[in-house]
Amino acid sequence: MVFGKKIASFQHTVNNQHLAVCSFPDMARRSVRRKRGFMREKKQDRRISRTRRLMHEALMALIVERGYEQITVQDILDRADVGRSTFYAHYRDKDELLLSGFDHLRTLFEQQQQALIESRRTGEAAEVNLILELFRHSGQHHPLYRAIAGRQSGEMILNYLQRYLKKLLAEPLAELAKNRKSLPVPMEVTIHYLVGSLLSLMTWWLDNDMPYPPEQMDRIFRTLTAPGIEAAFGGIPEKREGDSKAGGHPEGSADAFYNLFIDRRCCPGR
Repeated sequence: MVFGKKIASFQHTVNNQHLAVCSFPDMARRSVRRKRGFMREKKQDRRISRTRRLMHEALMALIVERGYEQITVQDILDRADVGRSTFYAHYRDKDELLLSGFDHLRTLFEQQQQALIESRRTGEAAEVNLILELFRHSGQHHPLYRAIAGRQSGEMILNYLQRYLKKLLAEPLAELAKNRKSLPVPMEVTIHYLVGSLLSLMTWWLDNDMPYPPEQMDRIFRTLTAPGIEAAFGGIPEKREGDSKAGGHPEGSADAFYNLFIDRRCCPGR
């Protein structure tokens, strides 16, 4: 409405025919509806995130107090003050709720995978150090680790990480081996060796109350495993033109492999 009179729909002419175009009021109403829908979705997303956070925090506190095996779903509901239907709308059982604590790492890993694809195109390093993030994440949850170490729940978490990390390493190792006619060590053996070494080192670190900072543990892991990677891929290849896109390291070397996971600008003291 303008000065109490309805605005006529705009029209324009194509081949001497008049075509109707939406009026200003119609366009405004659609815009308002879209905005309201967006706000409702955003509010709902925040509510879902808050509910999941409450349940996860309740589980973490109960594990430290009682041990994971002694906790029931009802215990979690009572501590988080949520209903049973709400719990099962998000998780199948308490195991899935426990493993959801790794959502942060999974998000980082997925972002890194996308960054790797982009880095191959641009030659720029990726932005996340996955090995360092794993040490940081486990260190931040040290009280939880102490409560589940040696128990069935601890074994479940280690098995989950083992499966996930093996899947994660498969693509970059395949990229590293693509120009090799044959490998001295089968690929699946190399992947098992790397994942087992990482989890074993992380377990030792937590069992001994984290005597070194995560940044140093990251460097220790790379120092220990670099010779094994290079041996598994038949030694260090000669540096060729274009290797600068792999962080300045010869393609197929252990440093080139770790460069897929590490941006040395991310960490102080590098």
